[in-house]
This record gives sequence, C-alpha cells and structure tokens, in this order.
Amino acid sequence: MKKTFKKIAATLSAAVMCAIPMASALSANATASSNARYTMRKVYWVDSTAYVKKINVGFTNKRAGCSPATITPLVKGTPSFGGSAGDVYYNCGGTLTANNYFGGPAISFSVICDSVSDYGQGSNVYCNAFKANGTQSYNSVRTVNAFLVGDVNDDGIINDKDHVIVDAAGRAGANTYSATDRIYVNLNGTTKSYLAYKLDINDDGRITLDDADMLNSYVSNQLQKFPR
Repeated sequence: MKKTFKKIAATLSAAVMCAIPMASALSANATASSNARYTMRKVYWVDSTAYVKKINVGFTNKRAGCSPATITPLVKGTPSFGGSAGDVYYNCGGTLTANNYFGGPAISFSVICDSVSDYGQGSNVYCNAFKANGTQSYNSVRTVNAFLVGDVNDDGIINDKDHVIVDAAGRAGANTYSATDRIYVNLNGTTKSYLAYKLDINDDGRITLDDADMLNSYVSNQLQKFPR
C-alpha cells in the first residue's frame, strides 16, 4: 500500500491535519464520509512547575469510518508535525517547542468519525516532555481518555441539555483548566459539576461563551462538525 506523507509548520492558531491519504489509498479501509459528524478528542496537559520546553507526541487512530487526526497546539510555540496513512491506521506526530515554557492544556488530537463506535486508537499514542537542556521530564504530562466532543453530561447524546451547561459556564468568564478540574453549574436551583475539559468545545484551552456558541450551532444543525 502506498503511503503519503505531509509535514506542516503551523502557527499557534492553526490546527494541522496529520495524514491525508491519496484516493488510491482508500481501498483497504474507507475514511470518514463527507457527512461524518462525531468528533473524538484527546487532550494533554503539562505541569507548569516542571519547566518543560518541548513535547514529542505520537498518535494513531483507525481509518475505517474516521478521519486522520487533527493536531491543535493549545499553547504558544513552534509545531512540526507529520503523518502517514497505512492500511488500517492513520499515524501522526512530531514536536511542539514552547516560546517560553509549557503550562496547562498543551496539545490535542481530534478525529471526526461516522459514528462513535468507529473510533479506535492504535498502540503508538504518547506525549513525552523535555526540559530546555534536552533531558526528559517525567511525570509532568497528564491526559484523559478520548471523549465525544459536545457530550458534556455524558449521556451519549449531544443536544440542548449540553448547550445549557456550557452556556452557563461560559457566562462565568474565561477559564483555563487541568485534566481533573470540574466546573460547577447551577441550573434550576440544582448545582452539578462537570469535567472542565469537556466544556472546551472549540479546543482553545479556555471555557468561554464562544464554546456555547459553537455547540449551539452544532445542535441546531448550522454546523455539521466541529472544525477541530
């Protein structure tokens, strides 16, 4: 099977799609259809006290029914990413070097699928951190299992119930978050907590009303899929 490679240097605001196979490479396992709607996302955080200067990342996901991963830097830095399309998996990875040092949400991988059940990670998924002198920084990176973007209340459905939660949180102001932070939202006199990272719909490392606006567009079918 012929492999294709794409390497991109991107600015902070840009998201990079890791692997785009040629049409001839689709015969083994078809990629996501043009109507694919479900975004699965994996996020990595870096301990701000560890003085991490660079991270080295790798990600693989099944091709059948899904797109190549899009890598989004969530901190200021210089990314260098590349990828390939194999028979069964998309592969991507590279490095992200901080302008200063990393802290908080650092990088995410987003995959668009025809259905949630189509999503599957490969074995080559990692994020390693390094200090300015090149030595590896251990125990300074945290991550979460891949999650369905927009399903804030974990009921398996993306609907207005999720939008109401994100809207209420966004009105509290811009919030950065860690892998374990929870946001407390009072709705109709009842306060519940939600994992903060699931409220960052637009994947910019903060929770604001922009997230609520994007989720509302998705729920009302004005937006077919989340752009990252």
